[in-house]
Amino acid sequence: MTEQLTTDIRLAGFERDPRWQAVSDESNRRPPLPLPLPGTLTHLVFRTDDIGSDRHYEHVHALLFAWQAKVDLDRPDQVLAQTDALSIKWERHTEFCSLTVLTREGVSPPVEPDFPQTWRETAPAPLLLALRVTAEATTADLARLLTERQQRGPEHMASLVNGGEALVETDFKPGTDGFTHIAILTSDPSHYRAGRLAQRLTEVETYRLLTLYSWPDVQSAGPKLNEIDRGLMDLTEELSDPKPGADSEFLKRLTALAGELERVTAQTHFRLNASSAYYDLVQRRLEDLREDRVSGAQRISSFVNRRLNPAARTYRSILNRQREMSDRVARTSQLLRSRVDVELAEQNQAILRSMNQRSEQSYLLQQTVEGLSVVAVSYYALGILTYVLGIAAAYDHAIDPKLWAGILAPVVVILTWFGIRHLRERVHKGGH
Repeated sequence: MTEQLTTDIRLAGFERDPRWQAVSDESNRRPPLPLPLPGTLTHLVFRTDDIGSDRHYEHVHALLFAWQAKVDLDRPDQVLAQTDALSIKWERHTEFCSLTVLTREGVSPPVEPDFPQTWRETAPAPLLLALRVTAEATTADLARLLTERQQRGPEHMASLVNGGEALVETDFKPGTDGFTHIAILTSDPSHYRAGRLAQRLTEVETYRLLTLYSWPDVQSAGPKLNEIDRGLMDLTEELSDPKPGADSEFLKRLTALAGELERVTAQTHFRLNASSAYYDLVQRRLEDLREDRVSGAQRISSFVNRRLNPAARTYRSILNRQREMSDRVARTSQLLRSRVDVELAEQNQAILRSMNQRSEQSYLLQQTVEGLSVVAVSYYALGILTYVLGIAAAYDHAIDPKLWAGILAPVVVILTWFGIRHLRERVHKGGH
């Protein structure tokens, strides 16, 4: 949208935030179109993804070209156009696109749109809702008309809305033509108020269907969560009475349960949260209708909430259950981890005890080896000393080698023992 220029000199020179215009226009981005009295509104809703919505934007332009419509507003999220007899509005939403076609003011009798067959057959997104709203002005007593409508049967809904200024009738069922029909009788001649009322009613029906869109997901997710829950209970009971060597099997089973839970959560989490948000939107639109309480008459909000309230509570229950089961998986994993840590600690203590025993045995063996080493070294030292004394005796016959070897033997042994002990002390000091 083109940025509006500031004409007030008191604001000239200020740098505008780049989003100021978008934020300012957001509240008026989707205004309701005026609905003539009498008039007809046709509302189509298509389920789309990102790619489908882009293709549907191009598809609606093909319809406008076929109708030779004049485009008044063309944006990626909204298109407004008109022909001689029809006003057209296309809107892109998060999960769906909607096409609204209604009679222009001054056209009588009301004209219903005729969608070309080739255009219907080439729609890039599936049709979720076909809704037709008819509006007429009346001067009759709306409360009396409501009483008459209630006598048609429990499936026929009728309510006084807008503070008693309008009567709304519907059965919330697609007819033989595929359209869900809503009729409005109003004592207020304003076309704009009729348009706002028609917009609220189309939003109620659209968001009502989108709220119930997740119900098949809940029906498939419930049994899977029950199975995962039973598996967690069995695993927890077995963890309380552990068996030797079962940790690996426990870990495999816990990993399988956690993977299945994540898969179910990934398949349903976004869908259930979206449906819960749509439920909140339905409640707000029903409040905007300002229905009157009439004795003996079932209000539209009562009929809608009779099915939506249990569904919304079930959605939130499933979401809470998924979060609680994720927490249980985490706690079970922590228990298994603690158990493995305890077993590892016990194994480490056993290894340390074994190492201590081996160290003691090595020390005793070392002392034994040292004693034998003293004897061996002393023996070889005395042998060398005997050779030396033999050489000395060759020069002095008064020297007896054996006698002197026997005298010096204790001295050699003591010196050898001190030498080996000194060497051992040096080795220990060097190791530290």
